[in-house]
Amino acid sequence: MTKTYTLVTHPDGWRTVQPPPSAEALKAFYANEYFQASHGTYAPDYSQAERAHRDLIARTLLFAAESARGRGAGTFLEVGCGEGWLLAAANRAGFDVRGLDFSDDGLKRHHPDLVASATFGDAFDNLERLIETGARFDVVAMEHVLEHVLDPEALLQRLPRLIAPGGVCAITVPNDFSPLQLAARAAGHVDREFWLAPPQHLNYFEAGSLTALLNRLGFEIRLAYASFPIDWFLMHPGSNYIADPAAGKPAHQARLAIDLMLAQNGLPAYLALGKALFGCGAGRSLTVIAAPTS
Repeated sequence: MTKTYTLVTHPDGWRTVQPPPSAEALKAFYANEYFQASHGTYAPDYSQAERAHRDLIARTLLFAAESARGRGAGTFLEVGCGEGWLLAAANRAGFDVRGLDFSDDGLKRHHPDLVASATFGDAFDNLERLIETGARFDVVAMEHVLEHVLDPEALLQRLPRLIAPGGVCAITVPNDFSPLQLAARAAGHVDREFWLAPPQHLNYFEAGSLTALLNRLGFEIRLAYASFPIDWFLMHPGSNYIADPAAGKPAHQARLAIDLMLAQNGLPAYLALGKALFGCGAGRSLTVIAAPTS
């Protein structure tokens, strides 16, 4: 990735880094470095609270997909299965699971029992092979994938050929250039657009642009929700983890504790809160459950 880049805004409102890395450089980055060097939120090991939180995020997505479909279980494909938290939760919920990823490093480290259920290598190539075989899935999940790929539209356009009749896709992306982030930047609480992170993140979405993109590509939004809005902490000097990196770990631990507490009243109430956050444009991540219209 070159050091100098600009952002191009698409008509739907989402943004793309220009110039992008080459396909070869990006493939090498994910195959050889991403999980191994603990980029993003990935790490060699997690605390009990972190593991419980990852499981909560996975169970929430499955509950949302079940709510949108009107039924549970079935066949499940995760594109970008990473460390396997969602794949493992789907497996426990009774789905026949299959995963795709560039590298097996994260899955081997945290869920080695699921390695045999996954295929590794270029995601586009592996998706084409599945399409050629006529494989169809009741739920196709892409959790934090669209922000990483060179052509998110081309990836989304493949999904209808993989979704079984009555099935859905579940798409999660970071909520970047959100109203909260922009307000924090305008007020001087942060001195830069800290969420920009090439080559890991090449594309940037918020609630409106993600919805617009999916609608334009022929998807019906069945349900949408957002995750805990940790960016709220930026508005107070005592918890601003960008102005003071030492506040990052306490902010993360507070997020875990609050989120796990909120979920104690059950997934229906927890999901209802996430839906409200999405409607306000808040939340650190956005998840949309959608179905192809044709």
